[in-house]
Amino acid sequence: MSLYTVTIGRNTYKVNISGDHCTVDGKDVDAKVVPLNQNGLQLLHRGKQAQEVFLSTQEADTYQMNLFGGRRIITRITNRLWKRAQACDDAGGASSLSAPMHGLVVDVPVHESDTVTKGQTLIVLESMKMQMQLRSPRDGKVAKVTVKAGSQVEKGALLVQFE
Repeated sequence: MSLYTVTIGRNTYKVNISGDHCTVDGKDVDAKVVPLNQNGLQLLHRGKQAQEVFLSTQEADTYQMNLFGGRRIITRITNRLWKRAQACDDAGGASSLSAPMHGLVVDVPVHESDTVTKGQTLIVLESMKMQMQLRSPRDGKVAKVTVKAGSQVEKGALLVQFE
């Protein structure tokens, strides 16, 4: 299960994704996003309609969506479970990075003994055909990397341990 807060303009929505089931503010939504390439081009299926969407990262949790026909939307998408975990880590000094959801490890751009900075991508995780960059919660040195590209991980699995 993934819980997100999506802000578009002045409107905020609570999005819950569990398997193929999606709700927005507690109401079922018949929607699915299918990646068309690795550069951010997506196909958004809603009911029987489909629309091309280009999604690009602006900041850590802010994205720009360009819809077919020229409409542009700036949206902030925050994974609520991840944000809560980061808040706990910030309070106690994060010593590790764990998987916020089950998925497939697509890329591991860091190695043991690498020095990393807060916000640096440590793991790229794919779940429900969408990729998420898992970033370092702090500056530090990587003591151990417990996964490799192609690994399946469960929610809460230890991915990276810091010194």
